[in-house]
Amino acid sequence: MLSMVDKYILALVVLLIHFAFFVGQGKDAPDGEGQANFLYSLAIWLVDTTGVLGFVVAMLVLTKMNHFANFSTSGRWTTTWLLVSTMVPFTWKLMDFMEWSGVFVGSEFSNPLPAWNYAWFLALGIASFTMMVAFTLLYQSSFQYAITDKRIHIRKKFLYFDTSVHGISFQKVENLKADPTILGRIFGFGNVHIITGSGVGLQVESLSVSVGGAATDIKEAPKGVKRLISMLFGLITKQRNRTVMATDPADCLYGIRGPMKIYRLINELIDKNVGLVGIDDHHQM
Repeated sequence: MLSMVDKYILALVVLLIHFAFFVGQGKDAPDGEGQANFLYSLAIWLVDTTGVLGFVVAMLVLTKMNHFANFSTSGRWTTTWLLVSTMVPFTWKLMDFMEWSGVFVGSEFSNPLPAWNYAWFLALGIASFTMMVAFTLLYQSSFQYAITDKRIHIRKKFLYFDTSVHGISFQKVENLKADPTILGRIFGFGNVHIITGSGVGLQVESLSVSVGGAATDIKEAPKGVKRLISMLFGLITKQRNRTVMATDPADCLYGIRGPMKIYRLINELIDKNVGLVGIDDHHQM
């Protein structure tokens, strides 16, 4: 569980943002002077003034920072969860506005949800937090690793449709690295990265993402709408550009106990298999 602590922290941050907008609406600023009181009063004023729009902006900033940084929480599943958590209050409030203002004249539009009030921020925050924790618990049990005398096997089975399995022959391993984090050194877990000549074990974090593709599927939309959608999509999806060791649990031995022990075992098996290949080549000659 500690190997996924970053995902639990992100879930907690989202819950705290929901909670801030829940308690900040209509709350009086504290009396007295001082820098702490000023910052607290400013935060309450911003929450009270911006409301749902401020919440959307805060969540989009968090989503952008998380995705751009290419943390282990920057994958498509986590980004989708953040965007859904962002848009639920906005959509709810928008439907309230459409019903109140009669935007759809003659359509008799009626919001199927209860009337929006800021108490819903707490319920939505708890629901979003629970969803992320539940999916993280499921995700961390979706990987299986096996080491035989010939190869390393990595298997992923997440939600029955996101599955993969591949084996890495010891002869193809060009580099091996054990990478325990500070927390991992304390509690005895870490990652073991297996790098091959074909690029297995590496990932490229791309700065230039094709944003035009976001609009090409909306062929019926006006050109201005396509450009706006493309721009917004690009703001969310742009990332830094660098080649690093893959930290996806499907591409390395992720969060395993005793990483140095596994590192030494794989090195021994690599030496043994390379020696066997050398003997076979000598016999053929």
